[in-house]
Amino acid sequence: MLPFKHSLQTLRKISGTSNSQLSYGIRVFIALCGAMALSWFVDHVDMVIPLFLGVIASALAETEDGWQGRVRTLSITLILFVITAFGVRLLMPYPWLFGASIAVVAFSLSMGGALGRRYGLISQATLILAVYTMIGLNQAAAEMPVWYEPVLLTLGALWYGILSIIWAALFAHVTLRQALTSLYIEVGLYLKLKSKFFPLPTRGAVDSLRLELARQHGQVVVALNRVREILVSRIDSDPTNPRLGRYIRFYFIAQGIHERASSSHYNYSDLAETFFHSDILFRLQRQLSEAGTSCRKIGEAIRGGHAIDLRDSEEAVAGVQRSMAYLEREAEPTQWRLFQPLRQLTDNVIALQQELDKARQLEDISLSDASQQIPQPRTSLRSILSQIADQLTPKSQVFRHAVRMSLALTCGYAIIQTMDLMVGYWVMLTTLFVCLPTFGSTRKRLYERIAGTIVGLVAAWSLITLFPVEIIQLIIAVVAGVVFFLTRTNRYMLATAAITLMVVCCFNQVSDGYDVIWPRLIDTLIGSVISWLAVFFILPDWFYRQLPMTFAEGLRRSADYLRELMRFYQEENVSEQVYRHSRRRAYNADALLTSTLVNMQQEPGHFRRDTELWQRLVIRSHTLFNYIAAFSAHRGALIEQSSNQLLADAGDYIVESLHQVAECLEQRELVNDSSAEFERLRKSLEESPANEEDERHYFVQSQLYSLLGQLEEIRRLTYELQVQVHGNAIKPLS
Repeated sequence: MLPFKHSLQTLRKISGTSNSQLSYGIRVFIALCGAMALSWFVDHVDMVIPLFLGVIASALAETEDGWQGRVRTLSITLILFVITAFGVRLLMPYPWLFGASIAVVAFSLSMGGALGRRYGLISQATLILAVYTMIGLNQAAAEMPVWYEPVLLTLGALWYGILSIIWAALFAHVTLRQALTSLYIEVGLYLKLKSKFFPLPTRGAVDSLRLELARQHGQVVVALNRVREILVSRIDSDPTNPRLGRYIRFYFIAQGIHERASSSHYNYSDLAETFFHSDILFRLQRQLSEAGTSCRKIGEAIRGGHAIDLRDSEEAVAGVQRSMAYLEREAEPTQWRLFQPLRQLTDNVIALQQELDKARQLEDISLSDASQQIPQPRTSLRSILSQIADQLTPKSQVFRHAVRMSLALTCGYAIIQTMDLMVGYWVMLTTLFVCLPTFGSTRKRLYERIAGTIVGLVAAWSLITLFPVEIIQLIIAVVAGVVFFLTRTNRYMLATAAITLMVVCCFNQVSDGYDVIWPRLIDTLIGSVISWLAVFFILPDWFYRQLPMTFAEGLRRSADYLRELMRFYQEENVSEQVYRHSRRRAYNADALLTSTLVNMQQEPGHFRRDTELWQRLVIRSHTLFNYIAAFSAHRGALIEQSSNQLLADAGDYIVESLHQVAECLEQRELVNDSSAEFERLRKSLEESPANEEDERHYFVQSQLYSLLGQLEEIRRLTYELQVQVHGNAIKPLS
């Protein structure tokens, strides 16, 4: 009992302190070893291939739920696996019926992505298992019973699923801790980038830095959404765990740090020019950089369970405070004009450090108190059908990818039947792994798949020649399978080489492995070509077409976000839940706009249209979002002061104008470059005397003035883009 307990503690330590991929690899290693041991024990080495393939399919369908959630997911997965495997077994003798079934099933399962990442993974894994069944049946002896291949595949999937559930029960919060670690690392990188604005670099470098910052903002949003998704599943399955309340607080602290880090205060170029001879800008740079380092330390502390050391960032923020105190005493008359914006900036930096300090003081707390701001989604059959129905349109990326995948797999099957390829179902398997929703990701995956296959085949030929003993080849197959799962998300070429090596070693146990080397290469090339043609010609997702609508949606969400924030300033009772929902939608829309631009830049040259203009628009949109985020970071100050009609009018005007620009983009109408109301408000805000006794009032005034400046640039650039792209085809705004 003691050795087992010691081993469990050691495994917990490894799982807690390592990254998620290593934990994933350990589970796969245990599962593959178990499958191999069973085959040897019953003296049926031919069972290795279907059992291994079942394990792989189940591992690909694994979600990040708690153990109760994984039980539900595994149940759904196994039902789909059984139906699919037996369906393939029964329909394969009838090519025409089987080809039609492939088209229907591929489309239906691909539409599962409309329900979210969890069901998208299950659907993709089910399609992969269907092809695995075809490959196994293609190699199986004719006298094998009908149930043999489907049952072994399902048993392999069940074995890994049980292992996954046990793992989730033993290491309940490992996945969550690892996700929180990744989140704090991403926030830390964002802070490191933000620190480069102090002192301000050259104009060209500023635009490049802002674009890089927008991209990193997108990475932070992805990490935030991943943690939130895991938290929602944990709250549902483990509603009384006090430690979970602590992790929820960590999530909100990271959200608060990112909110303050993404805030922009006044014009940085004016601040840099005015305080050029002071050390305050260098102090701010050091503090933000050290705060980024502290975020990484917090992430590592969450993963490893050790104490959090924030001394460096605390010393840096103390330096900022000393420098500000000196400026208050010794500031030159020319510097007093921007002293209030500088104070707002330094106050935000100090508050950011206070957010960091909260992480060090957290203890396990009541889950009911911590989770009240994470609403639980309500799932019903009607809502599921509604989600799928909403995506049944050519405008939906999920629908387009489903059509593309359906036709590509059917085409692959037709080629297999026409050319009578040996082990030809690898054509379809390659298509499943290579054909992704976007052209840029498909092209990258295609190159990596071909290169990895070549490397894997060379390695397989060498290793089965050097080590002809069966047990050694099976050990190599197990190791290769583990390497595949360790590297498939970030080093796909190596992952492809590993899975190719595993396949050849496994096939060498039941037939001649040398005979599958050339078919594997030829099938990979054919599947890659099919994938490239599909993503290029079948309802292609060219992102230059999507950018106007994505940009319009980003402006609309930013406008809604600003409107909710201004309610804190104008109204007494504001719903915090509505505000948080609006904020999350704005963050997601801003991140989506940046990722859309990045995807366009990966497409062929003639589809990368107006790249420079779009870069400038994305930069302006993100900068506008940063100024709005500052309202969120200081919303307490908004609540505590009385409303001012000029500021309320300016806020309403900006919201309405952003909606107007979004509508003009959608309706292909010309955007007005400016208006009399715009000039009146800008002049009033510029000439309105700053209330030195109430810095909070001045904060709202200066931020709205900055927002008007960004709005003017967005209007001008949008007008320029519309004229350049559409010319006389666009309608003048009446």
